[in-house]
Amino acid sequence: MRYLLYSALVICFCIAFAGCTPDSQQSSSNPAASRTAKKKSPKASKTAPKSDVDKQTPQVKEPYNYTSVGKPDPFRPLLADVSAKFKVPGGDDRDTSFLTPLQKYELDDLKLVAIVVLDSEPTAMLEDPTGYGYVIRKGMLIGPNDGFVERVTPTGLIVKEKFYNSLGEIETKISTLTIQHVE
Repeated sequence: MRYLLYSALVICFCIAFAGCTPDSQQSSSNPAASRTAKKKSPKASKTAPKSDVDKQTPQVKEPYNYTSVGKPDPFRPLLADVSAKFKVPGGDDRDTSFLTPLQKYELDDLKLVAIVVLDSEPTAMLEDPTGYGYVIRKGMLIGPNDGFVERVTPTGLIVKEKFYNSLGEIETKISTLTIQHVE
């Protein structure tokens, strides 16, 4: 019984060892490849022989190098988070100690009380939510979004403000404050 096991083991080892030779691997793994290799070998002999320098230097492929110049960033969000990239006027990181009292209030919080039209320049009077009044002229700063008074008209006050849109670009907004009549 042992003799039968040992002989079967030796036969399996011989078959495995015979299958590991280079000739048997090429012919047994892909017969079509061996036929094409045999056909190509005569053509290779017809071409001009290469110099010894070309035969000795191995051909090295250059590694792939990606350049992102001129291509959009695929990881950039479509709508930019403006507060993280830029200092948004009126944001939390703005130093409010240097702002005028009118710049600390939103335009909706301010109330236009009166307009005085003189020969030289019209002026207006605004009231803040606490009831304190301010005299306003053309060019004064107003609102948290770096707004300024563009013009004082007999019917109201025209304010031009700057703000950031969803793409992070600066746009201007023109707002009009009018006198609210109480009946």
